[in-house]
Amino acid sequence: LTQLDDLTYEITITTFTYTLSQADRNRLEVQWGDNTFSFAERVSITKLPNFYQRNIYITQHTFPGPGVYEIVVQDPNRNEGVKNIPNSVNVVFSIKTTIFINPRIGDNSSPVLLNPPIDRAAYGQTFIHNPAAYDPDGDSISYHLTICTEEDGKPITGYTLPPASDTLYVHPLTGDLTWITPSDTGIFNIAIDVEEWRSGVKIGNIVRDMQIEVYNTDNHAPIQTEPGNYCIEAGQVLALDVIATDEDGDSIYQWATGGPFVVDENPATYVVDTDSRDAGYSQARFEWRTSCSHVREQYYTVVFKAEDNHFETPLVDLRNMNIRVLGPSPDMPDLIPASNAVTVTWSPDTCLPVTGYKIYRRIGPAAYVPDSCITGLPDETGYELIGETN
Repeated sequence: LTQLDDLTYEITITTFTYTLSQADRNRLEVQWGDNTFSFAERVSITKLPNFYQRNIYITQHTFPGPGVYEIVVQDPNRNEGVKNIPNSVNVVFSIKTTIFINPRIGDNSSPVLLNPPIDRAAYGQTFIHNPAAYDPDGDSISYHLTICTEEDGKPITGYTLPPASDTLYVHPLTGDLTWITPSDTGIFNIAIDVEEWRSGVKIGNIVRDMQIEVYNTDNHAPIQTEPGNYCIEAGQVLALDVIATDEDGDSIYQWATGGPFVVDENPATYVVDTDSRDAGYSQARFEWRTSCSHVREQYYTVVFKAEDNHFETPLVDLRNMNIRVLGPSPDMPDLIPASNAVTVTWSPDTCLPVTGYKIYRRIGPAAYVPDSCITGLPDETGYELIGETN
């Protein structure tokens, strides 16, 4: 959802369908949660590998006033043969989102899920997926598993989680869906509830409903180097290489999704080094020249994916990187000592998201080396906050 004015929103619905199926919808019904419904028309079709198709539907709606609204979108049928949904072919597919319209909250647009839900899993091998949620307003995001829904957004009767030899869970902060490990082959459905928070208050959620097909295969997924996590000051450049290898010697395709690629100013780049490609090896370079417009309290998530081109069952490796962009530190201040005081002066910053400065003092030396992700000074350093300025 994108807020256009106080009560009007634009909804974008993205579905991924199987092109060999006869079911194909030019429009989808949207129930707005205010006792009205309308239809969203399909505005684009994108053909994807392995007989997948991405469909995008868009429409607008004006709500009658402030309140909490649960929006439901549904399609007549799910795929046949989903093992954890009884009689799945006759079960309506639905997804829903909740919005809180409240002038005290301010404008709010829903998170965007940037990573397509079309990865394959292998029997007996750990499976990881991440929706790569990005909130354009900089709100906090949390994740948890939920129950897939049917007609009118109701939980499916008899739904169960897919079977695992150990565990199946979603990390509440990173959004990693980890399945250790699939203990059966076939088609399964899971749903992830993506919630957004502002100042500790939940202000909305969206649900990802995805299908995972588990194959019995001798293929092994490629392995990428861990990119790590970073905190950098606005104006700095973050650049790193991500290397993927495949023990079976398959060719590897690399790509990345996440918030840094969709910001309006100075978006990040991810370029595969085609000269370095070899059997079972690939290398790509991530680079982001940050600016003041990127400063925000929440971190940005980048999801790196590597997929092999196994002739029968291509498999994917996924790695996350979190980046927090901080306001730049002030230039070295001028110090003018007096008998019992020091006057400190510095040039004010032009980075608009920076709201002010905190001044700390300590009597005596301190062997404190600040971490790049910590702003201010922890109490254990012995520094005392003595003032603040705009």
